[in-house]
Amino acid sequence: MEIFNTMRSQQTHSTPPQGPEGAGRTVPQPQRSDAGSIQEQAKQVEEKADTQKLKKQLQEITDQLNKEMNPLNTSIRFGFDDSIDELYVSVIDTSNDQEIRKIPSEEAIRLAAKMRELVGMIFDKKG
Repeated sequence: MEIFNTMRSQQTHSTPPQGPEGAGRTVPQPQRSDAGSIQEQAKQVEEKADTQKLKKQLQEITDQLNKEMNPLNTSIRFGFDDSIDELYVSVIDTSNDQEIRKIPSEEAIRLAAKMRELVGMIFDKKG
């Protein structure tokens, strides 16, 4: 009889109680740190691919804009700066092909690039 009593007490302790008395208890779930890190890495790779694709599309758009502007004999050219991942506009003197003005200016572009670098150092990620 004593053996049966110990077996019953082990069975009641090994299964979590059902109903109201077991409502506050939670069963610990296995940690998925490996799967989570793999998913994060896959997401980062996908974001980099999307960024590269976007940069390529922007470069194609600027080339197309410049082709459209050539027949009009305008003094405006479009460009894409990789250091800040932004478009810029240049006003050109068509008689001697010199740049009169760039929007945003070279100083603003350098400042934006430096700010992105600082954000990367401060927050350990690129802006």
